[in-house]
Amino acid sequence: MSLMTTTMQKRFTLMLAPALVGLAGVWCSRMLGLFGPIRPAGDRWAPVLFVLSVVSAAAAPILIRTLFAHRMRHRHHVSEAAFLRFQRLQLLVVMATPYLALAAYILAVPRFYLAGTGLAMLYALYYHFPTARRLVFDRRIFRVR
Repeated sequence: MSLMTTTMQKRFTLMLAPALVGLAGVWCSRMLGLFGPIRPAGDRWAPVLFVLSVVSAAAAPILIRTLFAHRMRHRHHVSEAAFLRFQRLQLLVVMATPYLALAAYILAVPRFYLAGTGLAMLYALYYHFPTARRLVFDRRIFRVR
C-alpha cells in the first residue's frame, strides 16, 4: 500500500470517527431516556438536510472532479501535490455527509428524510473510501507523476 493510500485512509478515519461516536452517543442516550428528540419549529430542516447530504455525497464530488479534470486537461502530467490537494478537497466535501446525518438524527426529522440522509451517508462512505485500487485508477486517469 502506498503512502498516499495510507495517508488518505487515516484522514478518512479521523474525519469519520467523531460523527460515528456522535451517532452512537445520541442513540445510546435516547435508548437510556436521557433526552428525547429535538424538534425545532416546523419540519423545515428535514428537506434542507436531505438535499445537502445528497449534494455532499454525490453532486459536489462530481463537480470537484470535473473542475479538476477541466483545469488539468492540457497538461501532459499532473503533479503529486496537485493530485493530493484534489483528493483532500474531495474527501473533505464527502465527509460532511456523516455530520449532516448526525444533525438529521439529533433533530429527529421524519423517517423519509432520515432514511434518505442515511442512504446518502452510506453511499458517500462506500464510494469515496480511498482504496489503493481507486487511487491507482485516478492517478492513471489524471496522469500523475
